Amino acid sequence: MRWSLTVIIGAICVGSSSGLGAASQTDPTPAWPKNSQFNCSGILVQEEGIFQLKPDQGMLPWCGADIEDKDKGRVLAVCKVGSRCEIKGVINGHGAFSWVKITSVRSL
Repeated sequence: MRWSLTVIIGAICVGSSSGLGAASQTDPTPAWPKNSQFNCSGILVQEEGIFQLKPDQGMLPWCGADIEDKDKGRVLAVCKVGSRCEIKGVINGHGAFSWVKITSVRSL
């Protein structure tokens, strides 16, 4: 079987460029954590009576979930509005997200 030089060079170029592209690119799509367990840090804010974190850069987009009324007092006892804090727990929702179980809160 005879191969033309153009076909061989084309195959090498396609093979090498697709290999390099796959190795150097990362998937920018955020992934929902297993068991909905989140570890989020950011600035505690209150907007229209709703408390939430303004997530630090690099945090998952769901870290800005609403803090439910049942957890508001616990969070405010540790973190003041405008300060950085870390919240760990479970976030749930579809379209609108909220912390459904906060396991720990700490001031940063």
